[in-house]
Amino acid sequence: MSEVNGGELLARTLADAGVTHAFGVHGGHLDALLVSMSRRGITLVDTRHEAAAGHAAQAFATATGGLGVAFCTSGPGFTNAFTAMANAHLDRTPVLFLTSSAPLREAELNVLQSGIDQVAAARTVTRWAVQAARVARVPDLAAQAIRRAYGGVPGPVLLDVPIDVMFRPMEESLAPRPMTFRIAPPAPSRESVAAVADVLRESQRPVIVLGSGAGRSAGAREAIEELGKATGIPVVEASGGRGVLPASAAVRLGTVTELAVLQHIGKTPDTILLLGARQGIQTSGRSSAIIPEGAAVVHVDVDPAELGRIGSPKVAVAADVAQFARELAAAVADDPRIAFSEWNADARSAHGLADLMWADAKPVTESGRIHPAVAAAEIWKALDDSDVVVSDGGESSGWISAGARARLPGDYQGIGTLGGLGIGTGFSIGLAYARPGQRVVAVTGDGALGFHIQEWDTMLRHRLPVTTVVMNNLGWGMSFHGQDAIYGDGNRVVSDLPDTRYDKIAAGFGLHAERVARVEDIGPALRRAKDSGGPACVDIAIAPEIVHPMMQPLSEKLGDGAIRIPYYEPIPAGEA
Repeated sequence: MSEVNGGELLARTLADAGVTHAFGVHGGHLDALLVSMSRRGITLVDTRHEAAAGHAAQAFATATGGLGVAFCTSGPGFTNAFTAMANAHLDRTPVLFLTSSAPLREAELNVLQSGIDQVAAARTVTRWAVQAARVARVPDLAAQAIRRAYGGVPGPVLLDVPIDVMFRPMEESLAPRPMTFRIAPPAPSRESVAAVADVLRESQRPVIVLGSGAGRSAGAREAIEELGKATGIPVVEASGGRGVLPASAAVRLGTVTELAVLQHIGKTPDTILLLGARQGIQTSGRSSAIIPEGAAVVHVDVDPAELGRIGSPKVAVAADVAQFARELAAAVADDPRIAFSEWNADARSAHGLADLMWADAKPVTESGRIHPAVAAAEIWKALDDSDVVVSDGGESSGWISAGARARLPGDYQGIGTLGGLGIGTGFSIGLAYARPGQRVVAVTGDGALGFHIQEWDTMLRHRLPVTTVVMNNLGWGMSFHGQDAIYGDGNRVVSDLPDTRYDKIAAGFGLHAERVARVEDIGPALRRAKDSGGPACVDIAIAPEIVHPMMQPLSEKLGDGAIRIPYYEPIPAGEA
């Protein structure tokens, strides 16, 4: 009789589920799995750090709408991947993390890479984590992990297969071969759709906000376009919602920044429909900067826990975005009280006004380096419509996001709720595999690049068409600008960096690399980088003294007794 081991059973289950790529770092604990995956045609992408592998799997899942897979060996391999698990968890991205551990038969014997309860640790940053204690259970647990990653609220899961289970054989005739399938997302109730229609009948200036829940919702583009035709409601996008609608869509207004601009010019929306958009960092928290005070809020999300997280929505709907949009479009079709084409045209007067903030910026500042807003604009001018973009870093992400565009969900990816710098290189690797034949442009700060600069080696070995653009402002911009605002000049600590020549480091790895010190050289340098065909680096000398508007609250006047803290809203006087 033929035999099959735990690694082979796991690889077979993954192949049956349609897995095509897996990202990770080798460890001998995993060899039974890795060899079998390769034999089954699954592309194995070996990175230089497990966190980068997890980030790559997340970006791949976001761009494809499918499952990301990352593998990491036991002990330090697992702990290195922990940040990537947390990032995917907060961004609600379905990633299957596969790890191994010391032999079960040698528990509590202080053997190599033992002593950590990896499953217990992973449960804090995953939707589900489990260990396969027997070879026969591997297929069923793997199939369940995949269902849990997709089902309901999506997110990462972990399956740990100890090394003795990974290599131990069993009779193949006794091994289960479970079906792998995706569970249909929840649909809205008829009553909730009717309640939203009633809110719209009372509205004069509604706006739809698309979030990551829309980006991951199958068929969302067609459903939102159908809703737009039925109602004319203007649509803005949070970062995870970019690419849901094509740029040419008649109802597409821009990013959530447009909501702040509309309030500024006296055209304040009176109704906000949050479709798969979670309240928090992308909606300015509890302030009214994005969601106007007094506006009626309709919140639609697959996760009931997100409904009412900040404030009290007038209508809360636990449902898939695409299904909700289709149902609402059908419910309000031809209703003359729900026709907002005139408001849509009026709202377009806000489009582009935010860009005027830096219209008169001098290309070169007093420091002799390039103004970051000017550099960001030049980067976008040099990109083709087919190029896809990753943003990384603190203020550098803010500068490049101003012109962000995406043809499809996942074409523009950046830092999420975790706020973890250093995601750029891993995201770029995953996006390169998700969008074969397209150029990936990773815009990063010099601080963020340092976390995983070694992944330039990964890009070169796999000949990935990734151009890394370093907005080099000599330090951790958010950090030293925050210290300047709170403590005054001369009080910077651990926030400055030297003028490192990242182009020379990239050239040492074997990449095409250039340093840019003049505005007019940005576009040609990016085009040469793309023409190189492989990985490249363009290091741009950015002015460190220019402060991004996101840091402005640190300079605003506070009420008596209020406490100013970086990154968050001030603590009001008297709050316990």
